[in-house]
Amino acid sequence: MDEKMKMMLENLVGENDEEIYVSSVEEAIRLLQLHMTPNGAKYRRKLVEYMTNEENEVFGECDVYHNFIMDLFRVGDYYLALLVCDFALELAPTNRDILADAIKACKNSSQYERGEKYLSKAEELDYSIWTYRLFLYSIDFLQGKMNAFPSDMDIFDRADKLANEYIKKFPFDEHGYNQKAELLIMQNKRAEAIRLLYNYIIDLKPEDREASRLICAQCCVTLLNLLDGSNNYELIINICNEGLKNSAQEQPSARIGFFMYRKALAMDAMLHEKHFKGNPREVIDGLRWYQTAYDLNQDMTYKNTIEQRYTILMSHADEYIPLIKRGLFVTDDTACKSEE
Repeated sequence: MDEKMKMMLENLVGENDEEIYVSSVEEAIRLLQLHMTPNGAKYRRKLVEYMTNEENEVFGECDVYHNFIMDLFRVGDYYLALLVCDFALELAPTNRDILADAIKACKNSSQYERGEKYLSKAEELDYSIWTYRLFLYSIDFLQGKMNAFPSDMDIFDRADKLANEYIKKFPFDEHGYNQKAELLIMQNKRAEAIRLLYNYIIDLKPEDREASRLICAQCCVTLLNLLDGSNNYELIINICNEGLKNSAQEQPSARIGFFMYRKALAMDAMLHEKHFKGNPREVIDGLRWYQTAYDLNQDMTYKNTIEQRYTILMSHADEYIPLIKRGLFVTDDTACKSEE
């Protein structure tokens, strides 16, 4: 937002920040975005109170209310978000995105009794018209409730049913599979979770994979965590490759760094099993994966492990590969020399 626009919006607020007037939700969003700091908490409350006062005429469609609520989520104002949700639901009682927002706000503020009321309204709708967001937030709400009330097994059954319905409606959306796997993990059914994710990530038919343009990065992370301690290194490498190949462009670099880190560890372990007999190129590849993982990871625990493993692997490479050392560094020229 440029400075001229900011000045115009600030003038709408008034000199002493006391008076608020907006005629549309879009205008309210622009004002809200000027007050997203901790110091803006009082203003945000006044803005929401103005918007939800029936005497004030503030016009906007439900999708714009949803955008306003998302901004409140970004600053953790879940109670204010619920006020807006309630107001919007009076205008459109069955709007699926607003119901989803209300359920998420209740989960994030641990208001499980209140959240059940919104979830009950959602469950009056046929699952065939549920959005991915309504499935995602509803299952997440029930997972939070399971943690709060672990002895209530009925919650798991409800969450599992929703996960199955999610997968049924969106068979190529990884979130449904990942949430079902998380539910299985919460029930100590790790083997079932591994089979579920393996079938989705590795064993999917080629034609289905092509048709779906599958993105399964989070499922790959979950499966790799489930396989901690496994010596099935080829499977781990395949999962890392799938995670890297199918990561969306907006995926954080830390996640890509995680895949590279786990792949480097698996390659390293395979080299040790073979006592470093075989293609020297594999050692170079292992060093490169460690290097890239080191560059992308901010977690010092990962960095320390990478430094240690890199040093050990480097000691085996010195015998037959002319390496250029600069901390953690292997150049393309190094690889070329090793193949000559």
